[in-house]
Amino acid sequence: MSPSTSSVASPTAGAAGAFGLGMGAFSKFTTNPKTAKASTSMDYMSAIGAKTPTAEKQLKDVGSKPSKVSLVGPKEPTPPTSHILRHSWALWFRPPISKSNGFVEYEKTLHPIARFDTMEEFFTVYGHLKRPSSLPLVSDYHIFKKGIRPVWEDDENKKGGKWIVRLKKGVADRYWEDLLFALIGDQFAEASEEVCGAVLSVRNGEDILSIWARNDGGRVLKIRETMRRVLGFPPDTKLEWKSHDSSIQQRSAIDDARKEKSQHGTHHTTPARNGSKDVNSSPFSAEKK
Repeated sequence: MSPSTSSVASPTAGAAGAFGLGMGAFSKFTTNPKTAKASTSMDYMSAIGAKTPTAEKQLKDVGSKPSKVSLVGPKEPTPPTSHILRHSWALWFRPPISKSNGFVEYEKTLHPIARFDTMEEFFTVYGHLKRPSSLPLVSDYHIFKKGIRPVWEDDENKKGGKWIVRLKKGVADRYWEDLLFALIGDQFAEASEEVCGAVLSVRNGEDILSIWARNDGGRVLKIRETMRRVLGFPPDTKLEWKSHDSSIQQRSAIDDARKEKSQHGTHHTTPARNGSKDVNSSPFSAEKK
């Protein structure tokens, strides 16, 4: 049997034309497709049997008025991304203490000034802090993990010690910044759990940088080597280890001597080191005007 030369009509050809679908949607049903006629609104009306003037007006109104119904709800604003730190940190400041105040317990001279859990919070705080070179003499910055007090007697510190490096004047700003980034950026790797915090001490003739460790032994050598690497110390830089036990014994002797002097009234009023009575010992930068 020879193949038929007549086209096979689509079973829904009428509906295709009426709804403006054209023959393209059903082209597989014919061997001789024709170009579909462009549909109009009247094509749609003829399909639904709406030929009255009222129906025409309703259709025109529907097509000209924007719909007030949204299938998609209002787009929620995307919250800013926060970069959570592995540990939460607290920043402390110890201002110069005048000898005229007599004996004052060390912990009472420490002032917590900020705490941060994310990288964004850290940079907000850091942007308002004075650099070490702008701090008064005999003042200190302390950064410690949340819950650890920056004193030797704290339960997390008392069995450990610290690595100390003495810096010449003029370089503390860079080393302190690099150390902060290394701590909050978790660059101490497997030794990071042994790190409790760090201290920057501004002194006359030198600045002192130290990292406090949880235990005296174990991974303290790893902390020292990481400190050398991330801070880029010259090869001949000397890092000294000092246990907190020895520091406590040394300070106890000094405190006893100070208490004795205070009780006998032998202390004298000491002016500020730079001769000014209104030294700004705040760690925060002045507001720019």
